[in-house]
Amino acid sequence: MPAVGIDHLILGVDDLEKGMSEFASKTGVKPMKGGIHPGRGTQNALVGLGNGRYLEILAPSREPGTPADARVAFAALTPSGWALHTDNLGGVIATLRGAAFVVSDARAGARTRPDGAKLAWQAADVGGAGLDAAPFFIQWGQGSAHPSGDAPTGCTLDRVTMTEPDPAPLARFFRAVRVDVPVAKGARRGMTITLACPTGKVTFGS
Repeated sequence: MPAVGIDHLILGVDDLEKGMSEFASKTGVKPMKGGIHPGRGTQNALVGLGNGRYLEILAPSREPGTPADARVAFAALTPSGWALHTDNLGGVIATLRGAAFVVSDARAGARTRPDGAKLAWQAADVGGAGLDAAPFFIQWGQGSAHPSGDAPTGCTLDRVTMTEPDPAPLARFFRAVRVDVPVAKGARRGMTITLACPTGKVTFGS
């Protein structure tokens, strides 16, 4: 299995400025605007978490004609996705398919930062029963600066925990990719992100 690790965590909210203010008030760290995802109806703001990780606040861009995105339909910051990075996305896809996981083909993505710098990446999703909350995979394009590099710092990732009515499929996925994230049994699906910040431990949950 090619090496993977947590790349970024997504907090969805229905308004970017509101989400940035909420995050700054709770953590003591002010996010930096990252740019618009063309044609996808979303925009983001970023905070570095150290160790090549970052947190993405995702909100509607309100571009005309873009689709609605369920990940940003929240009145307050709510975990709504996450990604594992790899330098060998093709190898990850092949290995997981060989282990009977359903994985999409790689798809291209890009955005332009407010300073004009362009970022590009390839991503792939895992699917199947019990894996709706699984992270997607991302491989950053050659020459694309990782978003964590110049994002505001001050918070670090303390832990990620997952809850599922049937924990077995997601726990099996984490074993396959060798990522240590606990999956507890609960009445409904949920994700909790805990950060260590200047204001202390801050938790966001779904």
